[in-house]
Amino acid sequence: MQSGKTASMMAVIAKALDAGANAVVVLAGTRTALWLQTLERIDEQLDRLANPTSVRIRLPPPGQGELVGGELGALYSLTEQQARRALDRGRPLLAVVMKNVAHLERLSRTLHETVYPEVERRGEPFHLVVLDDEADDSSIDDPGAGPAELRQVPRRILDLWESRRTAGVTAVEGLYATYVAYTATPQANFLQDPANPLAPTDFVVALRTPGPEGDVDVRTPSFRTARGYRSWYTGGEVFYHRFRDAPLCVEPRVDPSEALVDGVRAFLLASAVRLMRGGAQVTPADARGRVFASQDEAKALLPDVASMLVHPSSALDAHFAVADDLVAWSGGTAAAGGHERRLGVPGVRKDLEEQPDRWLRWLQGYRASAALCASELGGEVPWVPPDDRWAQVKKVVLEDVVPGTSVAVINSDERADDRPEFSVQRSGKGWRAPRNLSTIFVSGNVMARGITLEGLSTTVFTREAHDPLADTQMQMQRWFGYRGSYIELCRVIASSSQLGLFARYHDNDEALRRQVIAAMEEPAGAAPRLSVLQGLDHRATGKVADLRGKRLWPGARPFVQHMNAPGADDHNQQVLARLFAQGLQGVPDPDARQGVLADRLLDLDQAADLLDELHYVGLQPGAVERWALVEAQLDLPPADARHPLYRGPQHLARPWHGVSTYDLAAYLRTWAALLEQRTPGFFTTDEPSLQWSLLDLAQRRKNAPVFRVGMRFGSGPEVADGPLAVLPAAARPMKRQVRPGTDVLDSTWGSRGESDAGIMGDEFFDFYGREEGPRLTRNGARHASEPGLLLFHLVAREGGPPTIALGVSLPAGGPDQVMALRRSGG
Repeated sequence: MQSGKTASMMAVIAKALDAGANAVVVLAGTRTALWLQTLERIDEQLDRLANPTSVRIRLPPPGQGELVGGELGALYSLTEQQARRALDRGRPLLAVVMKNVAHLERLSRTLHETVYPEVERRGEPFHLVVLDDEADDSSIDDPGAGPAELRQVPRRILDLWESRRTAGVTAVEGLYATYVAYTATPQANFLQDPANPLAPTDFVVALRTPGPEGDVDVRTPSFRTARGYRSWYTGGEVFYHRFRDAPLCVEPRVDPSEALVDGVRAFLLASAVRLMRGGAQVTPADARGRVFASQDEAKALLPDVASMLVHPSSALDAHFAVADDLVAWSGGTAAAGGHERRLGVPGVRKDLEEQPDRWLRWLQGYRASAALCASELGGEVPWVPPDDRWAQVKKVVLEDVVPGTSVAVINSDERADDRPEFSVQRSGKGWRAPRNLSTIFVSGNVMARGITLEGLSTTVFTREAHDPLADTQMQMQRWFGYRGSYIELCRVIASSSQLGLFARYHDNDEALRRQVIAAMEEPAGAAPRLSVLQGLDHRATGKVADLRGKRLWPGARPFVQHMNAPGADDHNQQVLARLFAQGLQGVPDPDARQGVLADRLLDLDQAADLLDELHYVGLQPGAVERWALVEAQLDLPPADARHPLYRGPQHLARPWHGVSTYDLAAYLRTWAALLEQRTPGFFTTDEPSLQWSLLDLAQRRKNAPVFRVGMRFGSGPEVADGPLAVLPAAARPMKRQVRPGTDVLDSTWGSRGESDAGIMGDEFFDFYGREEGPRLTRNGARHASEPGLLLFHLVAREGGPPTIALGVSLPAGGPDQVMALRRSGG
C-alpha cells in the first residue's frame, strides 16, 4: 500500500512510449476518485511537456475537472482522421480508463471501430500495452466473485484487444497486446483459475522499497539507503514490529465511545509538533484566503499537508454522523449551503482545560517513539516538545492548527465532499493552498483502495469485520507509505483484535513478497506457483469463491497408518533396531510388557533424519511442492544442511492417505530452521498462538523440543526372526485391524495404558509407569515444555511377519501456517 506502485506504472508507461508502443491503456481502478487521481498524476508527472497533445493523443483529453457525469462518448472518442494522422506521424495513444463496464465498452468501441481497421489496412505491427491498476479488484474472472456487473469487467478488458469471434487471438493481424497487472494485494490473482486469460503467466515482480535492511544490488524486499529512515517506506514492519516498545498501533486508552475524540487529540498534537519544528512561514489557519504570487512561493511558505483518517464503518450514513459529531464536539461550523465542515476552537479549548492529562499522554508517547527512532532505525532523536513547553503547544493547537482544520466525508454518496486535494491550486492570477491542507477525513470503502492520503499521521479504525478478508483489509491500511519524516508522530487506534489481524495480514503478505522475489531469480519462463497464506481467523480473499485452507501443522497427534507389506519391512525394522541397540528401557517396567523406550533423545533434526531413513515400498510421497514453497519462504540456500526440507521419493505408484513420514520429517526441519529466524507468515501452535516474527528466538532455542522414541508391543507371540528379534526385550506384535486388501491400519492411537498418573492413551506412552503425567494444553496436546514422542507400533500381519506403523505426539510451540487453495484444481 502506497509503496510506489503508481510511480512504477509511470515509469513503465514512459519506457513503453520511448520503446515505440503505439498505444498504452491504463485501467485506473473501479472508483471515480481513483480514476481522477491517476489522471491527475499522469498530467503532473508524465505529461510535463508544454504541449503534450502535439506528441501523443490523450483519452480523455487533458483536464479532468468536467469529467464526472460527462458524456462517455466525448471522453473516449477518436475520429478516423485523427487515428490515421496519429499513425502517419507516429503519435501514440495514451488512454486512462475507469475499470467500469460502460467506460471499457466505450474505449473498446473506439479501438475496434476507428483504430484497428486502420492498423489492418496498413499491415504494420501495432503494439498495445495495457496496465491494470488494482488488478485484483474486478479483474478476477470468477463466477462467484460478486455482482454480475463486476464479472463483466474481465471480459471487457479482453475486448480491448480481442475479437469475440476468436478467443485468445488479437482483433486484427499485426496487433500485439501486452497485459501487465499491478496490485498491492495479489492473493486473488495467484489463486484464480490458471485458465483465466488474465492469470499471471509470464512473470511476477515485487516492487522494492527503501527500508531498514537489504542491499540495493541484491534482490530483497527492501534496500537500505544512505539517507536514513526519513526516506524509508514505512509499512507493516515499522508499524507492527519495530516500535513494539513505544507502539504506533494502540488500543483506545479511553472508553471506546470516546476513542474518536482521543484520536483527534493525537492528530492535533502531532500537527502542532510538526509546525513547531519549523520550516513553514504560513500556518494552516493563516493559509485560509491567502493568495500567493507563484506556485513556488506557495510551496515554499506553506506547511506540509496533515491528515487524519476515521474509518468507522462501511455504512455511508455513519460517515456523516461521525463528521457531524466531531464538529459538534469542537463547537465548529457544520456543512451548510456549500460550506465545508470546520473544527471549532471553543470545544477544543474546553477539552484542553478539562482533560490535560489525556493530551499530555499523547505527547509523552510521541517522545517515547522518537527515542525508538534512534535505537531502532538509526539517526538522531526527533524533537518533541517537553512538558514544560506545554503552554506553547496549546497555543499552536488553538491558534494555528484548529482554525485551519476541516472535516471531510469521502464516500460515494452525493452529499460527500469533493475528492481530496493536496496540491497548491491556481486561483485567478495567483495560487492558493490545497483545500485539504489540514483535514480529518471520515470514510469507508472509498478510502480502502488506491487513494493516497498525504501527511496521514492519525487513524481511528473502529470498523470490525465478521468475515475478515486479508486482501480487502490490507488495502484499508492507508497509514503505510513514505512517512519516515514524522513516523514517531503516527498512530493507529484500533481494537487489539483488529490490530492483531493487521499484523498477521502483514506477515502473510511479507511471506508472499519474499517468494516473488525468490522467483525473480529463476530463469525466465512461466510464472511460478506461489504459496498464498491465510489464517485460522481470516481468509486470503473473497474474490475467489471455492477456497479452502490447508494447515502446515500436521496436528498434535499425527499418525502414519500406511505400512509396508509383510516381509517388506526389514529395512525400517533395522533402522529401529540400531537405535534401540544404543540403550533402552522397558515400559511400564523392566519386563517391557507394553513396549520399550530408547535411552537416546533426538533433537528436531535428528528426529527428521530418523523419519527419512524409513522406506515405504510403492507409495507416492506427500506434498513435495508445498515444502518447496516453504523453503522459498525460509530462503534456505542449497548449501544449508536442512535443504531440501522434503526428502521423500518423487514418483511412485500409490498415493498416501493422510500424513507421510516424509512430510513429518520436513515439518520438523522447518521447525528447526525457524528457531534461527523470525520468518513472517508463520504462527505458533501455542495456546494462544503467537506470530513467529515476534518470538524471543533465544528463549525458544533454549527450550527447543527433544523427542523420545518408543515401540509399542502387544500380546502376540514373541518375534523370533528378523531385525527386532535381537532386541534385549521380547518384541510382541499388537493385534490391530488392517483394511482388507491394503497395508493401511484401520485405526490410529487405539490402545490405552495405565500409569501411576492414571489411564492415558498411547500418545502418552512415554509416561506409562511414571508417577507424574504430562503437562497438557487446554486441547489435550503436550505442553511446549514436554518432550515429543515417536511411537512405532508393531502390528501383527496375516500371512507374514509383523510390520510397523508410526504415531507422533508433538509438543505445542511448533510452527503453523494456512495455505489457501482452490477446491477445484488445488
